[in-house]
Amino acid sequence: MRILLINSFYYPSFVGGAEISVQLLAEGLTKAGNQVYVLTTGPANKVYRVNRVTVISLKQRNIYSTYGGAGNANGALKSLWHFIDSCNIFYHFSISAILKKIHPDLVHTNTIQGFSPFIWKTIKDNKIPLVHTTRDYYLLCHKCSLFNNDKNCDTLCLPCKVTNSVKRNFISYPDYFIGISQYILNKHKAFLQIPDQLSNVVYNAAKSSADAEGRPVTEKIHFGYIGRIAEDKGVLYLANELAKLSDTQKLSLKIIFAGKGDPQFITQLQGKLKGIEYEFMGVSKPDDFYQQIDVLIVPALWNEPFGRTVIESLSYSVPVCQSDRGGLKEIYDPNSSWIYSPDEDNLTTVIGHILDNKNEIADKKKNCVKYADDFSVDNYIKNHLRLYHQIANPQPELSKTKSYPVLHNQ
Repeated sequence: MRILLINSFYYPSFVGGAEISVQLLAEGLTKAGNQVYVLTTGPANKVYRVNRVTVISLKQRNIYSTYGGAGNANGALKSLWHFIDSCNIFYHFSISAILKKIHPDLVHTNTIQGFSPFIWKTIKDNKIPLVHTTRDYYLLCHKCSLFNNDKNCDTLCLPCKVTNSVKRNFISYPDYFIGISQYILNKHKAFLQIPDQLSNVVYNAAKSSADAEGRPVTEKIHFGYIGRIAEDKGVLYLANELAKLSDTQKLSLKIIFAGKGDPQFITQLQGKLKGIEYEFMGVSKPDDFYQQIDVLIVPALWNEPFGRTVIESLSYSVPVCQSDRGGLKEIYDPNSSWIYSPDEDNLTTVIGHILDNKNEIADKKKNCVKYADDFSVDNYIKNHLRLYHQIANPQPELSKTKSYPVLHNQ
């Protein structure tokens, strides 16, 4: 097949798990014998190749660029940017020209902030089958998180209602919707009335680790956190919970942080971690990070759409102490992880339990890789290709039933 993937960012511009997932998809589809293109936004128009995938980057067309141009924008300008981004018509002709040149058998959109849902109209005007994966909450919330003032949003605030009222006019264009968890798919169904027969779940994948034995458990347990080091990721909550451990427990652990963070915020965290051995590694490769820890902590306060680091950690034989927010609950495996609800003292209790029952770490390590294999890249690619072929070559009887069973473990 000739497939066009669309995502707001693509290598070498990385923002989060969506970019990793789309790159795994693009390269996996290419390896499976398909011709794959990626359309993304960038600081300038250019075409380049990454691992046999052709990447087309279009300069962002709004009142400022998120590539360094948002720093001086005030509240009014940001509001205007988001309003334009709800229905950005300025890409229509350039993307139509790209579609006519590539002539894809199918287009698969992923994160579309920057392009806006108007891109769906452009694609369907060219009569091309269209699949969309909900990897964030962009269609509902222009912050993409449904998280505000340290709380998850059950309803849409007024600004999000305004942008959503524009975006929802385009919901009928995609032929099919994929959720990276049942949680995020159900959330979109509730707000956007997406029919059951036009949607299903395909969980994200994680690469298998070359070294899956993990670190031998020692007297001092090494906990780790990987990702953006910021309050909304639950890192301050994590530090506060660690600070409540007894002095004896504090001496029996080390906490390692990998990722970017504001220097002032990191200084604040260091103040919370007095009496605890800690390390801030900065941005690190997974191979380097997971070899240094015994247990990964995922302290998410917001409703994570999926939780890629959970599967990634398990693929390295590192069990996970994870929050139960959003899609995280769906990928919890009691044989390889611990779960908690991120309320006050809950994480402290679980970490204390792990420190007092170190044998559980070794027991859970034995099961990590087997569970992670359900989320293999091979399954990920097979499930997408099966869906692509069904959308590009629809069978009349499929439209009458709840079709396309493309879950991760099939």
